[in-house]
Amino acid sequence: MPDFSRLAEATVSTLEMFEWNKVTLIYEDMEFSNAIIPYLTDALVNKDIQLSHKIAIPTFPEDFQILERLEVLMSSQSEVFVVHMSSNLASRLFVAANKEGMMGKGFAWLVTDGLSNFVDTMDPIAIGSMKGVIGLRPYIPKTTALKNFRTRYKRISSMKQNKAATKLNLLGLWLYDIVWGFGMTVERIGNVNSGFLKEMNDRTWLIGILNPSFRGISGILDLVNRQFQPSVFEIFNITGKRNRVIGYWTNGQGISKNNNSTSRNTPRILQAEEPTRAKWTIGVPSKKGFTEFVNIQSGNKSNDDELPGFSIEVFRKVWDLALPSTTSYEFVNIDGTYDDLCCQVKYQEIHAAVGDISIVASRTNCVDFTLPYLETGVAMLIKVRHNGPKDMWIFLKPLSWDLWLVIIAICIFIGIVVRVLERRENTEFNGSARKQLSTILMFPCQSSYTANLSSILTVNQLQPTIPSIKELRKSYVGYQNHSFVKGFLINQLGFQESMLKPYCSVDDYQEALSKGSENEGVSAIFDEIPYIKLFLAQYTTDYLMVGPTYRTDGLGFALPIGSPMVANFSRAILNFTQGKYMNSLEKKYFGMVSIDQDETGAVSSASPSLTSRSFAGLFIIISIIVLLALLSSKIHILRRLFQRYIFSNSGDIAHPPQINNVEENHNSNQNNRDESIEEGILEGRSS
Repeated sequence: MPDFSRLAEATVSTLEMFEWNKVTLIYEDMEFSNAIIPYLTDALVNKDIQLSHKIAIPTFPEDFQILERLEVLMSSQSEVFVVHMSSNLASRLFVAANKEGMMGKGFAWLVTDGLSNFVDTMDPIAIGSMKGVIGLRPYIPKTTALKNFRTRYKRISSMKQNKAATKLNLLGLWLYDIVWGFGMTVERIGNVNSGFLKEMNDRTWLIGILNPSFRGISGILDLVNRQFQPSVFEIFNITGKRNRVIGYWTNGQGISKNNNSTSRNTPRILQAEEPTRAKWTIGVPSKKGFTEFVNIQSGNKSNDDELPGFSIEVFRKVWDLALPSTTSYEFVNIDGTYDDLCCQVKYQEIHAAVGDISIVASRTNCVDFTLPYLETGVAMLIKVRHNGPKDMWIFLKPLSWDLWLVIIAICIFIGIVVRVLERRENTEFNGSARKQLSTILMFPCQSSYTANLSSILTVNQLQPTIPSIKELRKSYVGYQNHSFVKGFLINQLGFQESMLKPYCSVDDYQEALSKGSENEGVSAIFDEIPYIKLFLAQYTTDYLMVGPTYRTDGLGFALPIGSPMVANFSRAILNFTQGKYMNSLEKKYFGMVSIDQDETGAVSSASPSLTSRSFAGLFIIISIIVLLALLSSKIHILRRLFQRYIFSNSGDIAHPPQINNVEENHNSNQNNRDESIEEGILEGRSS
């Protein structure tokens, strides 16, 4: 592990010289660069300088990953940066920072020897972007020995390679000094065996024993923890064409300024004005329906709009928690699918995507998601039919014909038994034989019939119009336009794309389900549960949400892959969703409708009322029976009217007296029978 103790001390002393009390460390994410962190942290603490952020960049990053880190730094109001990385990565970093306006006034940069040692060999474009940067590197005194060595190296390299020699850097000088020092040591102690030469650490250790402070053509090297470290660091300012030395840091002595430097040679110091800050471009989906979630237009960045949408308000709260009093942002509507919206983040067209964006695996190739702010799942919305009493002969349905016959036989048997057992106590079984027989039949039968008929008429019978997913594949089904549900239906549930229809709003859903698959509509609609519950809150009858529920990871915000802001936003989401304001925000947009997938939504299952048609058959039969009874009881009146009408029209006078005699005889006979019946009753009573 490399020892960066002296480099850390020199860095902190330079920061202290310019009175920079708050810094951000940007380093290459590799073992060599990570090693400076504990040394730099200790040195900063000793000088009471705050390390506000540590930003790691991969060794071979994509351009958008570098831009993401810079945007985070701008949004966090960082102003002074210490860069510890290789020259290749640093070249890309400074070119990107220059494009973002971070190399002007309001910012200060300090680079360590990992970059400073190779400034002279860097690309001119990178050097042009680094004007004003402060550098630290080991000091190499301009001695005659160094000049002679460079001349010899150039001549020998040209002879062997037949071309111009490469420029010798600090590492080459150090290597020469170590080999030269080892050779001098061998001369002093005599011959050594081959085992003594097994490791460079052993060689440096030997040199250190003989001379812990070793002077070579590169300057004085001290052996610290079995590693050579320079005793003096040079502090310089990169100006483009030529670097200007500002001062030197010496171990044990601190910083001494260069007496030859003028005020023009001093590095850029932070100005009083506010540093340049980035404005985030936030992509939001263009929605025509379900505006309860997103209802905002491009350029809208204020909180003046009363109902921007549930997802937008959640984002605003989370933004304030993750980045308090920092950069501004503006919303931009993105047309197309939600997958297209996520791809805009990947291609750096926008900084983040916000809205009712479902967290699905296919989108993680383009973005990293925050933790979900709302849990969801996919379910099915269908139209239901009410199997209510629409048949005019419904009163005959409680019992089938064979059951009617069996019940009559059983009732006669049970009635006879009851008659035998109850004849003394139960007065209902007294009377004529006809009355007793009717009681035997009606007494046990009526209750069963009434119970069955009541269940048919009163029990709500909601029947799904689609019996199974397998049969549903033969019909048209709908989904919310631009959502991931289309791919889910094709890849997971096996639907044909030609059988899928997109819809945008609650009204579109209702119209499509009302028409049905046979009439250019759909038989069912698949969507996430919060949207279905919003539909059911508006259309409270004739529709039903049915399972199974296919769980998803919920709704979240999309940020670039590898963005350090994902963790910040996720923590802010947890704090907000678990706080007291989440419930009030849900009530603001959804009222009493619970959009939580774990809670059962209020789905009405009201049945239509009974109508006159439900009992039309019964009414007809009763009417016929009543008319027959009326005709039977008044037949003699009708007969008299009929006879009078017939004979009055025929003009026959001989017959009426006969008819009158017949009627008189009939009436006298009837009176005689009535008198005999009365006499019999009186005699029975007297006896």
